[in-house]
Amino acid sequence: MRYLLVAVALAAVAQQPPPKLDGTSDKMWGEGVKSAATTRGAWMKDSRFAMFIHWGLFSELGGAWKGKTYYGISEWIMRRAGIPVSEYEGVAAQFNPSQFNAREWVRAAKAAGMRDITITAKHHEGFAMFASAASRYNIVDATPFHRDALKELAEACKAEGLRFGFYYSQTQDWHERDAVGNTWEFKTPGDFPRYLHEKAIPQIKELTSNYGPIATIWFDTPGPITLPQSRDLVEMVHKAQPRALVNSRIGNGLGDYDTLGDMEIPRLPRAGLWESVDTHNDSWGYATNDTNFKSAREIAERLVRVVSKGGVYMLNIGPDGKGRIPDASLRMLSEVGQWVKQHEQAIHGSGATPFGPLPWGECTTRGNTLFLHVFDWPRGGRLIVPGLQSKVLRARSGGVNVPVKAIPGGVMVQLAAAQPAGLIPVVELELAGEAKATRDLTVLAAHKNRLDTGLAKLTSCQLKQVRWMEKFGEWKHEDCLSGWAGGGSSAAWEFKTLEPAAFRVDLEYTASAADDYSEWQMSVDGKRITFPVIDTGERDKRAAFAGALPRFRTVSVGTIALSASGLHKIVIGPTGSAGKGVRIASMTLVPLR
Repeated sequence: MRYLLVAVALAAVAQQPPPKLDGTSDKMWGEGVKSAATTRGAWMKDSRFAMFIHWGLFSELGGAWKGKTYYGISEWIMRRAGIPVSEYEGVAAQFNPSQFNAREWVRAAKAAGMRDITITAKHHEGFAMFASAASRYNIVDATPFHRDALKELAEACKAEGLRFGFYYSQTQDWHERDAVGNTWEFKTPGDFPRYLHEKAIPQIKELTSNYGPIATIWFDTPGPITLPQSRDLVEMVHKAQPRALVNSRIGNGLGDYDTLGDMEIPRLPRAGLWESVDTHNDSWGYATNDTNFKSAREIAERLVRVVSKGGVYMLNIGPDGKGRIPDASLRMLSEVGQWVKQHEQAIHGSGATPFGPLPWGECTTRGNTLFLHVFDWPRGGRLIVPGLQSKVLRARSGGVNVPVKAIPGGVMVQLAAAQPAGLIPVVELELAGEAKATRDLTVLAAHKNRLDTGLAKLTSCQLKQVRWMEKFGEWKHEDCLSGWAGGGSSAAWEFKTLEPAAFRVDLEYTASAADDYSEWQMSVDGKRITFPVIDTGERDKRAAFAGALPRFRTVSVGTIALSASGLHKIVIGPTGSAGKGVRIASMTLVPLR
């Protein structure tokens, strides 16, 4: 998966694009692809929840080498610790996942409501988790296990009715001199085409020929691979497996669908076929010390956020070297699965939201039915659905009809005062016809309202994604307002209110010492508030990884009163030449109760 040090690892490769502020490059990750819905990808529209599995020799080490813990994603430990190839091969000699049970893994995914599984056939470490005639460095020939685990998984998926696919690192292979990535042992670039034709292509042919019908070949970190090389791989996969999809990380603008950045969930709907890849804790591979597992409620919310934007949520788990899925992951899968089973129609095969941002949650659709996923239960059960113009025939909550009526600017559903049990309550609205709604930004008096940066009108500034890696390799993404030009630059939001309201305004931002105490101004319907922006501790360099380290903080900049319903406007920007480097992630209006 992504890793900031890869920018350093590939520094010797010619013709790399200029690095981003966080040390990565678009070429490295194959971003910017415009995916198109095709008949080949029709199944992907119906499959909204998938399992990703990171499993390899790194699972045996669990993030530690020779008594030292290496923080950062554990599947990168060979590079993090600078382990020589000859020593890393010794890990294979002890890798014996005697407790691996393919049917149990697949049944855990199925019980969670997942429709397909993708597993690391070969990660950057170069070790094949399948029987390979192209390289004896594989799970059958090089370990005491002597079994093709991926063959067993393919058969289990077929038996349980799940689709199956493979992750394959096409460019990076730290075991091979001629591949990309191992700069600590192989000081000069090798013959990449030789690696491609002698190992990568033969192994991809094995994966597309020996395991029955497959759903995907999931490529990663294309880096310096050329357009003809990427195209040849795509054509080879499609020829061998006509219904299989190739993701955008094949590179060079190719692929059947987009894979977003690791752990990236868009705030606004996206067109085309795409997926968001996430992991249950912070690392992707098993890490002994990484117990920061997300709760079942958090996973369910992230699933809904992705589906409501039109994507597929692929959630990773990391089995250990014995072949065991962590107990915390099994519990989460079971709990989320119970919720998905109850709300199957609202997830698989559902469509994206017809609304703009909803302060209380998200919406998915199926035909003439809206599924309102309520994350923040409204006070008194009074749920306002702003912008809905269609006639509502019936509203149901917990299988029971509830009152609903049209109000100026939307509809109001009267729910129970107390939130019902379960991970996320879902309210169904049956409409008289197709959903008709405005995407106008509407601020509701009873909820926190995040003003998304992507909806701001910009003057002499820009919207740019900031991303960075945390302790175990978890990626953070923020679409930030940046590139301020001085006193004439600003970001403005126009929004509607349906009733009078009062709010505290919270600003989330990152700033370096150079912008400490720069003066900023917020204007609300023409009334101005000035405030200082304080240094948050952002650094240009960091000790463990390449790239900058943004440090976001949230501060209150004042209170506002919106005395009437209607259209309002908030404008923010620096008052002078100071503060040009400040990056704003969001403004949030918090109700004053």
